[in-house]
Amino acid sequence: MKYVFRYLRDFRKESILAPLFKLLEALFDLLVPLVVARIIDYGIKEKNQPYVFQQVGLLVILALLGISASITAQWFAAKASVGVATQLRQATFDKVENFSFANLDQLPPSTLITR
Repeated sequence: MKYVFRYLRDFRKESILAPLFKLLEALFDLLVPLVVARIIDYGIKEKNQPYVFQQVGLLVILALLGISASITAQWFAAKASVGVATQLRQATFDKVENFSFANLDQLPPSTLITR
C-alpha cells in the first residue's frame, strides 16, 4: 500500500474530498428517519397538515442534497482512481522497458502483460 500511496499524493484533494462528500451523503440519509418521526409525532398525530407538507418538502430537499453529495463524491473518487491507475500502469510499463533482453527472455509475454 505504501507504494500506491506514493501515486495518490498527486490526487490529494480528490482523496480528501471524496470521503467528505460521502460522509455528507450519509449524514443526509441519517436525517431522513428523524424527519419522518417528526412527521408522525407532530404532523399526523396532531392532524397538522401544513406541518406534514413542510416536512415532506424538507425530505425532498434532503434527498436532492444527498444525491448531489453522492454524485460529487463519486466524481472525485473516479478522478482519483483513474489518475492513480494511469500512473501505476505507466510506472509498470517504464519498469518493463528497463528490463534487459536476458530478463525479457526469461519472462513469458503473458506474465508481462498481466503485470
